[in-house]
Amino acid sequence: MRIEQSPVGQAVIGAFALLVVLAVGAWNLPAGRPHDRAVSAFGPITQGLGLEQDWALFAPDPRSFGVAVYATLTYRDGHTRRWDPPHNGVFVAPYRTYRWQKYVERLRADDYSGLWDPTARWLAREYGPAVTKVVLTRTFRDVAIPGDGKPRPQAGRFDFYTLDLP
Repeated sequence: MRIEQSPVGQAVIGAFALLVVLAVGAWNLPAGRPHDRAVSAFGPITQGLGLEQDWALFAPDPRSFGVAVYATLTYRDGHTRRWDPPHNGVFVAPYRTYRWQKYVERLRADDYSGLWDPTARWLAREYGPAVTKVVLTRTFRDVAIPGDGKPRPQAGRFDFYTLDLP
């Protein structure tokens, strides 16, 4: 008999499902003492399962700008190649490339500058021994207000890390 067919197995699975629902609900309580207590109790479960969420995206003050990151790899013969983090479209990306999105979110930030050198070195290894230079670039632009009729804001660009290799 499979475990999910036994009464004990069903009880364990049901208890686990209930615990997960409670943990996610507790994680999303409004700020305050109940939230703090719930997070200390359920936080390890929620974070351990990768279910922590931040509803700030939907808050009254969402981000007013968009940022992206790409890398330019230069080879010994002078040609260049652009690397963009994986993105598999609107429908698949949230499930397939979420971790890349979170990585890029940190990679672009000055507070996480410790990621810059290892990322550049990883790209150099991934794309061949002939890579002599990796430049990490962030692009940014103000988010257009839907329906205001103004042209889309121009994107800015900033090279934030350069790795020169022999």
